[in-house]
Amino acid sequence: MIEVETKIKIQNPEELRKELPRIARLIKKEKKIDDYYTLESLKNYPKKSLRVRKTREGYKINFKQHLSYINGVHAKDEQEFTTSDIKNFLNLIKDFGFKKWLTKIKYSESYEIRKNLHVEINNVKKLGWFVEVEYLAQKNEIAKARSEVLKVMKQLNLDKKPIIKDGYTKLLWDKSH
Repeated sequence: MIEVETKIKIQNPEELRKELPRIARLIKKEKKIDDYYTLESLKNYPKKSLRVRKTREGYKINFKQHLSYINGVHAKDEQEFTTSDIKNFLNLIKDFGFKKWLTKIKYSESYEIRKNLHVEINNVKKLGWFVEVEYLAQKNEIAKARSEVLKVMKQLNLDKKPIIKDGYTKLLWDKSH
């Protein structure tokens, strides 16, 4: 899938929580603990990494490849799979030279507008509150998805707030270095 999304820093999620029920429904609240691994030197921010997240079903392994950034909206090719055998998976990637470089803790409220269009209110430990508007698209839907994300931003009066271009890992890295 292609993840088409934007991220905005917010001071207080209450205003957004009041607006969201007009266009979306709350589907879940969860704590996400993500460990990131890379093959690169830990002296600099890595260009490539993979994420390991513990879930009820097992562990989700995720990695993304940047495709484009237009009008404040990212498009990334997202690959994801699950494993129930995290011990052997971590031993395997360590044997290949991967090193753990960051842990991110995020409290998320996920709202669904429709099947592939979501809004998340996130409280990221050490960074604060953010809102993300995300459309999971096929490759041929990227332009449509970008348009839908911008439309939702406008509906929620987010189009006048500054968009955060960097990902959470980059923001956490910058804060700690």
